[in-house]
Amino acid sequence: MVKKIKVLSTVTSSKFKETEIEVPELKSTEVFVKVKSCGVCHTDLYSLDTPGFVAGHETVGTVLEVGHLVTHIQVGDLVGFGYLKEACNNCEQCASGHEIMCPDRTIFPKGIGGFAYHAVFNAHFCYKIPTGIEAKYAGPLMCAGATVFTAFTNYNLKPTDRIGIVGIGGLGHLALQFARAWGCHVVAISSSPDKADEAYSFGAHEAWCSKDFTADYTAKIEQFDYILNTVSGNLPWDDYLTMLKPNGVMVMVGVPEKPVQLHGLPLVIRQLRLTGSLVGGRYDNMKMLNFAARHQIKPKIEEYPMTAEGAAKAVASVKENTARYRAVLVVPH
Repeated sequence: MVKKIKVLSTVTSSKFKETEIEVPELKSTEVFVKVKSCGVCHTDLYSLDTPGFVAGHETVGTVLEVGHLVTHIQVGDLVGFGYLKEACNNCEQCASGHEIMCPDRTIFPKGIGGFAYHAVFNAHFCYKIPTGIEAKYAGPLMCAGATVFTAFTNYNLKPTDRIGIVGIGGLGHLALQFARAWGCHVVAISSSPDKADEAYSFGAHEAWCSKDFTADYTAKIEQFDYILNTVSGNLPWDDYLTMLKPNGVMVMVGVPEKPVQLHGLPLVIRQLRLTGSLVGGRYDNMKMLNFAARHQIKPKIEEYPMTAEGAAKAVASVKENTARYRAVLVVPH
């Protein structure tokens, strides 16, 4: 049976309207969800210039209907849906739990997103939200939380590691919480000295201001096993690499605005790695949610109503980098 659902579609990149669209009859592997919340991510911004686009990939809602082949999700379950929408489930990457690397994957912004009152999702990539995590906090975990958690698992972060986290923003404030719960010694690195107190509240053992960095300063610090870069600005890459121990790794989840330029010799002489990480596959996302529930990790959010005006305000806060620290659209009860 064809359903009509209400969505918030783009008029311009900063203006939305409530519209009604038809969705086809539910497929055997799909679920029909009543949306409760949807986070607003920087990645959403890249597609808002397309008129009629329905953004949102940090979606959480209650299952109203399931396809006849869906067995792991039941009507009434609270589920989350993220950046990865579909994968072939047959290739080498899928078989090894790396569905996000599937050559036939479907990722955001394809399809209809979560700026809506109802949505249809592929059940294989829906995740039960554990007890103890509210819907409005679960949304940002589906992308931001998955991003930092997977960066840790991809590159074998250990509880005994000393980690530096660059940036105390939407990604960084969650990375601080995950790393502290991991058991690491956590150092927050920010260009804003006024964020130190919040960094400590998110779990940092130390908070450094990158504006203080000089050759003498970085030469005297205790080096890191791991550095996570969550910002999109251009860093002095060579300086950061000097802060790594031999065999250390620096992982980028923030995408630099300009090409990365650095000297290759330290990478060879000290066996350093500078690499990147995306988000997780099904296994990583399930583990991330359970870990977050166990350690009571949640994003700091600003709530906006799931209305055309609310979406415009939430998007503006993300564009202007004023959201502290994740903007979330919430559907009224």
